[in-house]
Order: sequence, then C-alpha cells, then structure tokens
Amino acid sequence: MSKHDDQWTPPTWVLSLGAGLAPFAVTLVAPAIPAMAIDLKADSNIAQLVLTTLLLSIAMGQLVAGPLSDRFGRKPLFLGGAIAYCVAGFGAVFSATIEGIIFFRVIQGFGAAAAVAMSRSIVVDFYGRDRAAGVMSTIIAMMAVIPVLGTSLGGIITDLVGWHGSFFMLAVTGLILTVFVGTQIQETHKPEHVFTFEDALMGYRELLQTERFLANALTTAFQTAVFFAMMGFIAYSFERMNISPKEFGVWMATTSVGYVIGNLANKSLLKRYRIEIITLIGAIASLTSLLLMDIWYNTAPNSPTGLAIPMFLVGLSNGVIIANSIIIASSAIPRLRGSATGLVGAMQMGAGGISGTVAIWLGADQNTHVGILTLIVISFCSLLSAWWSSKL
Repeated sequence: MSKHDDQWTPPTWVLSLGAGLAPFAVTLVAPAIPAMAIDLKADSNIAQLVLTTLLLSIAMGQLVAGPLSDRFGRKPLFLGGAIAYCVAGFGAVFSATIEGIIFFRVIQGFGAAAAVAMSRSIVVDFYGRDRAAGVMSTIIAMMAVIPVLGTSLGGIITDLVGWHGSFFMLAVTGLILTVFVGTQIQETHKPEHVFTFEDALMGYRELLQTERFLANALTTAFQTAVFFAMMGFIAYSFERMNISPKEFGVWMATTSVGYVIGNLANKSLLKRYRIEIITLIGAIASLTSLLLMDIWYNTAPNSPTGLAIPMFLVGLSNGVIIANSIIIASSAIPRLRGSATGLVGAMQMGAGGISGTVAIWLGADQNTHVGILTLIVISFCSLLSAWWSSKL
C-alpha cells in the first residue's frame, strides 16, 4: 500500500543523489588519503580505515534501515539519513585527528546507508520488478555522474585547499539532499502490520535461503568489491608514477564514465535479452578487463593509460551488472522488499570494505600487481555467482 498522490512520480534525480551518497563519500575522499596520512602522521593502513569504516558502517546501516523502513515507511529513514550524512561531514571538517575523522565517517556511513536503501526501495515499491530494472539503470546512470565529479573534484580540492575541503563538500551535498527529500519525496510504503525485530531476523533468514536472492546478492557484492578494492589501492599506483592528485582524479574518473555508459546500454539490452543473461555477460567482460589490466601493466608499468582503459572497461561491465542483480535480489520476495534491499546493500558495502582492507593488507599499496591479482580473484567469484543466477 502507498499513500502518495496519484499524480506524483518519484523524482529520479533526488533518488540518484540519495543512491550516490555512498560512492561520492568514497571517490571524493580517495584522492586525499595520501595527503591526509602525511598531514595527520598516520600510516597507510590506518588512513585506509577512513574508507573501510565508512563502507562497513554503510553495510551495517542498511541491515537496520531496511527492516525499519518496512515498519515506519521509507521517507523518515531517507530524511534521517541525509541529515546524519550532512552533520558527520561538518564534524570531519573540524576533526584534528585521524581517529576523529574515522568516528564521523562511521556516522556518515549510517546516513548514507539509509539514503541508499530508501532510494532503491522506493523504486521497487513504485514501479515493481518489470519496470524497476530499467528505472534503476536510469537512476544509476545519473548517480554515476556523482563519483565522476567526486574523483575529479577530490583531486582538485586536495591540491587547492587540502583534504578538509572534500569533507566540506560532502556536508553540503547532505544538506542539499535533506532539503529535497523533505519537499519532493512522498511515502511509498504503508506497513500493514507492526514489523518487529524478530520479523527482521526471520526475514533475513528466509532471504538467505532463497537461491534467487542469494545468487544475485553475491553477484552485486563481488562486483562492488572489485570497484572499492580498486579505489583503495589505485591512488598509490598513480602516485608511484609521479601523478598529482588532480591528474589522478581525471584518470580515476574513467571508471565512472564507463559505469554511466554501461547503465545506459543496459536499458537497451533489457528490451532484447533476459536480465540474468545480461548480468552474466557483464561478469565475463569484467574479468576479461582485469586480465587485460594485468597484461598491460606488466608490459608498461609506468603507463597511466594501461590502468585507466581497463578501469573504464570495468566500469562499463559494472553498468550492466549491478542494477540488474540488485533488482532481481530485491524482488525475490515481494513482502520483504525493504529487508531485501537492506541486506543486499549490506552485503555490497561489506564486501567493498573488506576487499579494500584485504588488498592493502596484502600489499597492494606497495605493489600494483598484487592489487590487480586481488581484483581478478574477486571478479572470478562474481562470474560464478552470475552463472548460478543464470541457471535458476
């Protein structure tokens, strides 16, 4: 049931901004991490927590936000998430220690979790599965402009005003979203019964026992992990090539450009092919792109193009994987849409946070080849789960 006006349609740009809070918080700050580590006298493993704690809090936050929205509705969670994101951004600006920044990043992660989960839930509520995949691709294509700007702006801001400027930009983004969620979003879900904590746990168990949900949630998680693991170490790779943060932002933006194009292509592909087959082909293309990156890097280790072009192809592949697998997983059990959205998002961000930390722990910040091999292994896991989904 819903209580929105008959003439109202969810503004796609507001949903895109909400869905883009998480990647924006990563990509805007990623170019600033080396400078932040030097300024705050923190080693690379501690500085990496600025990204990792954000991703893990986004993961845990979606586990809470999904069931809460099934009980209280989508809009209150969406609005609260935007406010938390904004406040935490300002808190990080005025932090003088790496520990303070990490604390506010946890809060920011919970805010982003609510916004991301509610953006997806509103799409599924309003459009249903048949139309939701196409609409989600449109939203993600629009959303992907945010990390494109993030990677470019992050490097420019770091060069001009230092790492504090990136957190200020995040705070302003949260403030803008707060205003427009409050004025432009209507409720799309009215609970028909009181949704308890026990209901949430039982719902998660039921979802994890459903093959269609699990296969597509794993595909989403592994493919997202490829992106965030790459974001975690690739700045160090470009830094070893004596490339400035500003130039790094431009090179890194190739991934997001590919992501936009991939989502736009996905809308056309959905009209002709089965959604699971499109996802499987995308997973094959992602693994192939990373194998190309490994070959190119071994051939020309000091060429930024050798990293940037495969990064573009990985983004292109993600564009025809993630929206589809999210929608299939979220629609697996219609009465648990909010919980499903939260759980798939938690798996997505949790995999991203863990993979980034593991890549650094393995030495990807010191050795690009180690990082690329890590990406190849993760991408292969994504291919296996996409193949599983195609067989269901």
